[in-house]
Amino acid sequence: MESSERIIVSLDLGSALTKVVVGRPISEYETEIIGTGMFPSSGIKNGSIINIEATTRSIIEAVSEAELMCGQEIGYVVVNVTGKSVHADNSKGVVAITNRDRVVTEPDIVRVIEAAQAVRVPADQEILHVLSKEFSVDDQTSIKDPIGMTGVRLEAEVHIVTAGLTALHNLEKCIEAAGLAEETRVLSSLASSDAVLTSGEKDLGTAVLDIGAGICDLIVYVDGGIAYSSVIPFGGYNVTSDLSIGLKTTIETAELVKKRYGHCSLEEIDPTETVEIPPISGRPARTVLREELVHVIEPRMREIFEMVDAELVKSGKKSFLAGGVILTGGGSLLEGIESLAEDVFRLTVTRARPAGLSGLADRVSSPEFATAVGLIKYASRLGDMERKSQDRSETWGKKIRRWIEENL
Repeated sequence: MESSERIIVSLDLGSALTKVVVGRPISEYETEIIGTGMFPSSGIKNGSIINIEATTRSIIEAVSEAELMCGQEIGYVVVNVTGKSVHADNSKGVVAITNRDRVVTEPDIVRVIEAAQAVRVPADQEILHVLSKEFSVDDQTSIKDPIGMTGVRLEAEVHIVTAGLTALHNLEKCIEAAGLAEETRVLSSLASSDAVLTSGEKDLGTAVLDIGAGICDLIVYVDGGIAYSSVIPFGGYNVTSDLSIGLKTTIETAELVKKRYGHCSLEEIDPTETVEIPPISGRPARTVLREELVHVIEPRMREIFEMVDAELVKSGKKSFLAGGVILTGGGSLLEGIESLAEDVFRLTVTRARPAGLSGLADRVSSPEFATAVGLIKYASRLGDMERKSQDRSETWGKKIRRWIEENL
């Protein structure tokens, strides 16, 4: 099937919303959006499924809405994976180049990648991705495609992502119960970065922070490869919860007030500005100073950013981030968030939304759709390889070359 004819459906299971986006890849740089669907996620907390029945219902409702909009039945979905069960680490593999001419060939790549994957994976974890960072041939480092190079020693560094078996089984149960099948699973932060980063930004050294309702997904690119990724189990919901307590109102009202009047920087607020808290449970509406909201929001967001900064330091790559930090996700929509993040990270910070969209682009051209759109872009890059069957006659050479193209 030509890429322009293929339709890809993404399923983004967020802690606040379950989103379904139907897209048709037009080219490497453009995706036509032909349908969307959303439904509240009552069965997901901090990126993890805690109620299979409620999550299944959310999927069914979001898929039904998307089917109605695009006029097509949905059978397969590309789904995001995140949560506290996700772990990632870098691993190295080294092999000798043994052929007579000392030239790197496809079998050498197979051997070195297998060597790099030879890490102990806990019994309760499953490998989700093996993403290449770079190859080295003797003293030559930072090589993207070493095939054809001459040397005696080949080294590969890969980024291995694993996820908890229980979490993956629960995800599979929900998707099957909704009458769907998985086309492929993708790490949330990997999908988000596909939606908002250019290859130039990956080469420059850039971190992407997707701020969701229950978690923050972080991924760091250096020299075009993934150097680090992690999940921080805090997000926009923690801010809403603090506001609910501070304003003595419901979570729903606190969320509404946060979206309308929230701000992350007290310095940028007019001290006389007031906002109205809607009436609840028979109590009348009341007015408070807007700075009261910021007194709650700023410390909590600063705390979350400090956790993220600790991860950036832990990565050992913070000083390599010439491209700074890109914020995306629904939580990044808070006013003043860039200046607060810059104050904590001491790096350039910008907010980004999915790019390269046509069709119903206005429905998904917001930071909160970064993961959903990125899932489509990632699956589009994989082509038909990740579908149910593969071409058994494909040569090792073709497989290895494609692996290098897809993972760099």
